[in-house]
Amino acid sequence: MKTTDTVDEWWDQYDERGNIVGKQQRRDRVPAGRYHLVVNAFIFNQDGAVLLQQRSLSKLNHPGAWDCSAGGSVLRGESALTAIKREIEEELALSSLVDLNWRDEFRGSDWVEEWFAFRGDFKLSAVKRQVAEVAQIALFSPQRALDRLHQQGIANTSMQLQKALNWLTQQQR
Repeated sequence: MKTTDTVDEWWDQYDERGNIVGKQQRRDRVPAGRYHLVVNAFIFNQDGAVLLQQRSLSKLNHPGAWDCSAGGSVLRGESALTAIKREIEEELALSSLVDLNWRDEFRGSDWVEEWFAFRGDFKLSAVKRQVAEVAQIALFSPQRALDRLHQQGIANTSMQLQKALNWLTQQQR
C-alpha cells in the first residue's frame, strides 16, 4: 500500500517513566516495554469552534477518520511542544496560535500521546491543509465536533476533546 507517512523518520524510544532510552526508525516495531511519543492538538477559533481534520485515505493508521486539529509523531531530539507546533505548521500552515496551557496524556500499548490546546484568530478559508495527509478540514461547534468524533473518529479523540472542553469551561469560571 502506498502511504504518505514517512517510514524512515527517526524517533526516540522512551521507557515507562518518559526517559529516552534509545532510537528507532518508524518502519521498525517498537520493542516491548518501550514507547514512542505522539502529539495531538485541538485548535479553537476566536468564536470557540474547534478545527477538525479528516485524515487522508493514504495514511497508515486510521485512514479517512476524523481526528483532532493536527498531530503526529515526535521526531528524534524534539520536545513535545516543538513537535506539535511543527505538525500544526506542516498540516495546516498555522503559526500564530496561543497555547492555552492545557495538557493531557494518553498511553497506548507502545506509544504515549501528549495532548495540547491552542486558540487562534483565523478563518477556515485561510487554513492551508497539507493535501497529502489531510483529506479535509472543518470548523465545528464543540458539540458537533464531539458528535463527529464519536461517529467517524478515532476512539480516544472524542474523550480528549471532552477533557479539553471541561478544562476550558473551568478556566472561564
